[in-house]
Amino acid sequence: MLRHTALFMWRDTTNDAQKLIMKKGLAYLRYGCSSPREVDFGEDLFGGSSILHQVKPYKRTPFWKAREIGPICNFDVTLNLDFDNAEGLKQYNLDPVHHEVGEYDASVCRPERTARVDWWYEGPSLVHRGWIRHTALYLWADGVTDAQKMSFREALPSLKQSVPAVRSLVVGDNIGTLTTDYDLILDVQFADIKDAQTYFDHPAQREVAALATKCMMNEWTARITHRMLSG
Repeated sequence: MLRHTALFMWRDTTNDAQKLIMKKGLAYLRYGCSSPREVDFGEDLFGGSSILHQVKPYKRTPFWKAREIGPICNFDVTLNLDFDNAEGLKQYNLDPVHHEVGEYDASVCRPERTARVDWWYEGPSLVHRGWIRHTALYLWADGVTDAQKMSFREALPSLKQSVPAVRSLVVGDNIGTLTTDYDLILDVQFADIKDAQTYFDHPAQREVAALATKCMMNEWTARITHRMLSG
């Protein structure tokens, strides 16, 4: 299955009515466009970028000092679209419905912060209504070695064995061609929010997160945790 994953961040001025219109547009992509096989979308369960509105800009940790702690907030909304093949994704990118929805999204989100990855995964659909999905998109740091890349990439799948709460864990490499695409995606699923929190607190997860500080542009990691097909 070929998946297009996109993470969005609200503008400071976006209101609740506009957010609802955007989410309705994301849901419509499954029916208005002919090529998507599956769709999943939802809002971050931990407040997304709202933390930025609660802290004065001059008091926030700047990105260039956040390499050790990672991103200072989650993204707000995620969209995942599955296609049978590359031709299906191409048709979607050319579809006027996609462009109409995308134009509205850009008006209520910060388009310069949108994070994207196109990636392949094997097996049945990764969409399970009501489950919790944690998504993290990574960028390799300048000068990172192949050995470091391999070490980090191999550490990610090991979390499925280390953390019993994990229902599904998949890692994918970006195949997209946009210069703004991220390099790597981690897709982890849980039965409920309690299991997700267990994963975040687990020592094995924290060890892997520490590896990211050494080989990733960690401050630019794009992450979100949402309930699948929740809107």
